Amino acid sequence: MTDENRMCEEATGCVNSGGFREFAEEAGYPHCHVLDWTSSAGDWSFIVSEDGLTWHLMFQENRWPRQGFHRTIDNERCFFGTAKEVLTEICELVEIGIL
Repeated sequence: MTDENRMCEEATGCVNSGGFREFAEEAGYPHCHVLDWTSSAGDWSFIVSEDGLTWHLMFQENRWPRQGFHRTIDNERCFFGTAKEVLTEICELVEIGIL
């Protein structure tokens, strides 16, 4: 278990809450950055990319009362630029209610 996985599990109390990076890599997205992980239940969002230039949204939802998490990648919508540029753009879109 990585330090990140351990930290996520300790923060949420949920086994495998930190498995988002492994899921992204297995889906073909080696670049993964946290967009929002403020939910103590592990309902988090991320941006993921194959090449570090074209980014997609990834979501993780707690499956309570069942174990584990449901993770999905939005392959329909994409953003272009560096991770920092994309994170800034998405935050602005959320702030004005578009996302």
